[in-house]
Amino acid sequence: MGSHTDNNIRRARWLAYGGLIPFYGLALLAWLDTCREWALQGVAAYAAIIIAFLGAVHWGRALNQFDRGNQFPTLLFGIMPAVLGWFALLLPLEFSLPMLAAGLVFVWGTEQMVFTEALPGWYRQLRHQLTAAAVIAVLIGWAATMVPMF
Repeated sequence: MGSHTDNNIRRARWLAYGGLIPFYGLALLAWLDTCREWALQGVAAYAAIIIAFLGAVHWGRALNQFDRGNQFPTLLFGIMPAVLGWFALLLPLEFSLPMLAAGLVFVWGTEQMVFTEALPGWYRQLRHQLTAAAVIAVLIGWAATMVPMF
C-alpha cells in the first residue's frame, strides 16, 4: 500500500479506537449511584448512534455502486441498524442495552457473512476488535442495571 493509504488506515484506526472512550467511560460511570441513570442513557444513545453509523457505511458503499446493478439489498440493510437503534431507545434500559449489544453483533455478523468481499481486510479486522469491545462495554453498562450497589 502507498504511504497515503497507510496513513489513512492508521488515522482511521485511531479515530475508531477513540470511539470506544464514550462506551467505556459511560459504562463505568453507570456503576456509580450518583450518575447511573444518566450514564446508562448515554451508553444506550451512543450505541444507537454507532449502530446507525455502521449502517450508513453500507449506504455509502451502495451510493458508490449505483451504476453497477441492483443496490436495493445493500440500501435496505443500511437502514436496518438505524431502525433497530431507534426502537431500542424506546424500551426500558434493562431491555434496550442487550438489544443494542445484539444489534452491534447483528451488523458485524451480516458484514462477515454477506458483505465480506466488499469490505477491505483492514476494516474487517478493525470491526472484529471494535465490535467485541463495544459489546463488552454495553454489557458492563447493562450489568449495572441489575446489580444492587453496596
